[in-house]
Amino acid sequence: MAPIWGLREFLRRKRQALASFRARLREQPPTPVALRATVTVAAGTGLRPVRVREHSVLSDSGPALGGYDLGPNAPELLLAAMASCIAHSALALAADRELELDDLRVEVTGQIDYRGAMGVSADAPVAPTGLSYTLHYRGEVSDSEMAALQADLERLCPVLLAVLQPQPLRGRVERLPEHT
Repeated sequence: MAPIWGLREFLRRKRQALASFRARLREQPPTPVALRATVTVAAGTGLRPVRVREHSVLSDSGPALGGYDLGPNAPELLLAAMASCIAHSALALAADRELELDDLRVEVTGQIDYRGAMGVSADAPVAPTGLSYTLHYRGEVSDSEMAALQADLERLCPVLLAVLQPQPLRGRVERLPEHT
C-alpha cells in the first residue's frame, strides 16, 4: 500500500507538532522525562524481551552463544537505537528548516570482537568499535544545507551524544524474593 503522503508532507506536519511541543515545554518548569527499559530473561531459552513503555523488542543471541537468533543482540540494538535517533533528529531538523526531502535513510555500522566480550583475549576490545553512520537522502536540498543539518545533528541527537559523551552509569545487584 502506498503511503498517504510523502516525506515532504510528513515534514510539514512534523514542523507543526514540534512547534506545539516546544511551546508546551517553554510553559512548564524544567521536568526531565523518565526513561525505562526492562528485561526479564525467559527461563529455558534465554530470550530477552525488552519492554519500553507498552512496546516489546525481542533480543537474542545467535546459536554460537547459545541463542536462537530470534532477534537482534544487544550491540545490534545499540546501533539500531543510534540509527533511529539519528533519523528522528534529522527529521526534526529538516522539518524546522523546511527542507524539501523526498527520502531519508540512516545506516549505522560497527564491529565487535567477541574475543573481548567473552574474556578470551585481554587485548581485544569489549565494546563495539569502528562506529560510523551515513545519512542517505534525496530531495531539493543543497550540500551546504545538509552539512549544517549534520553539524546540528551531532550536537542534538541524544543517543549519538550518549555514545560520544558517555554519561555515568550506576549499577547494583539486588536479590529477588524466593517464590512462595
